[in-house]
Amino acid sequence: MKTIGYAAHSSDANMVPYHFERRALRENDVAIEILYSGICHSDLHTVNGDWGDQPYPLVPGHEIVGRVLEVGSAVKAYKEGDKVAVGCMVDSCQDCDQCHNSLI
Repeated sequence: MKTIGYAAHSSDANMVPYHFERRALRENDVAIEILYSGICHSDLHTVNGDWGDQPYPLVPGHEIVGRVLEVGSAVKAYKEGDKVAVGCMVDSCQDCDQCHNSLI
């Protein structure tokens, strides 16, 4: 999937449009057209290289809102066109004490 994002190409570079190719959807994946993305302090620290070397070019932004474009064959909870949001915590187990008590 051809994609565009804003990327930093080094720790002291401005963010610029960046075209890249996403991997093919896996059976449990959801492809999202990102309409809005938050940039938080941890994104800025990452882009600036404050926490060590980074794999530039780097596209920050892990808190997103968008629309489902496509779902993998095993996805049942979402369908094309659904509005979705992804926070900073993803891929939780849904089975531990913290999940059952809505602590994460």
